[in-house]
Amino acid sequence: MERAADKVAIADVLALGPRQRVGVMEARVLQTTANRVVPVNGVASELRVFEICDPTGQTALTLWDRQIMSVQEGKSYRFTALSTRKEGDRTVLTSSLQTAITAVGDVGRPPSVRMLAVAGDQTVRGQVTGVQIVVKPRCRRCHAGQESVAARSTTHRCERCGILQHTNAYVLTYSGMVMVATRNGEELSLTLTNSAVFNYVRDNYLSRMAHDGPSLEEEVIGLSELEATVNGEGLVVRFRPGVQAEASGSAKQDGAQGEEVKTCELGELLAESEDINA
Repeated sequence: MERAADKVAIADVLALGPRQRVGVMEARVLQTTANRVVPVNGVASELRVFEICDPTGQTALTLWDRQIMSVQEGKSYRFTALSTRKEGDRTVLTSSLQTAITAVGDVGRPPSVRMLAVAGDQTVRGQVTGVQIVVKPRCRRCHAGQESVAARSTTHRCERCGILQHTNAYVLTYSGMVMVATRNGEELSLTLTNSAVFNYVRDNYLSRMAHDGPSLEEEVIGLSELEATVNGEGLVVRFRPGVQAEASGSAKQDGAQGEEVKTCELGELLAESEDINA
């Protein structure tokens, strides 16, 4: 059973130097302050920076890819296997491949918190004139993207670390771009984030094509209108069918209520693909 002494408070984190391991910590997520896409081992990876707190203090935490979808602002979580780095004079935290995130009861706040000024999101609406969605399985161990995973194979050897693993151990990640012709005549080229595509697949009951980039592209370009939430760095953090597309597609959604995407695990999605093509 976990001992109270095993948990680290934020005040303790702030006293640490860089490259220190933080085994277990509980904190409340205050706000999102940054969202970026960076290359990692040849794969576009999404990172999101959050301000977090507990009764002893406040710091920043960077989460990666699917971990981003495990937290919400205003809620509290237990984080494991974090590491520290320096950001100016402040010690901040970043997640690792081994990080686990579990919801917990409210851990509380310090007597005062500092909310950072961040560029606001904007909403873009218009017709999709071009789209690219790249779907890559990624190794849980070394984080490397995989170029070729056999659909009918139960195992796959990672193309980077060489470890043979069960196919369902690999995680799907998304990247890409979308071009939107807005109502005022502009054409915008916007970068899609992993979380935006994942949420679109889940919310629109598209799990049967979740592993298939070309099919997702056809789905998106076929919308009569798209509505995208774009952050201050030009990244699409959310998108959905626009009002016109929702009206024409409501019957389709009503017929697919039983479909849900709970994970981006490759094995389950490939199995669904085989059922469709059988």
